[in-house]
Amino acid sequence: MRDSTRQILIIGAVSSLTVTATAMVCGRVEGQSGWRPINAISHIAWGRKAAQKNLLTARYTGMGLLLNGIACGFWAWLYRHCRHSMQSPDSFLLSVGSGVAISALAYVTDYYVVPRRFTPGFELTLSYRSVPWLYGALAVGLCTPDVMASGRSRRKS
Repeated sequence: MRDSTRQILIIGAVSSLTVTATAMVCGRVEGQSGWRPINAISHIAWGRKAAQKNLLTARYTGMGLLLNGIACGFWAWLYRHCRHSMQSPDSFLLSVGSGVAISALAYVTDYYVVPRRFTPGFELTLSYRSVPWLYGALAVGLCTPDVMASGRSRRKS
């Protein structure tokens, strides 16, 4: 496997995990099942009834996790492409700034560009006060592997 493909897979997995964990915490903080925001993602496949499902299920939770992973994988690819084209690949500020920029682009795309059927579904279960936490988690997940790698390379020097 090429190194760039491996990096995209790692960044996608980390960002998917951070968004999933944050959505579950937001769900619990808002007094609902932690699975409900994850199940709501599967509204893309199963319709709006997915947002009403509170339990861990293969059908709703599995599809929600898969769709979230695919979306985070796409944003990871875009993040990696942008970071690869920059002059200073090990810069902490460029990594964080790129993560924030891609996360902001994801928000605009998710809620202002794509048709309602293809939104993340979080808006079906969570309040709008949770949205910044979700996209903040995406930004953190995108830049964390690069930030950790640059920290390791600085320690070796």
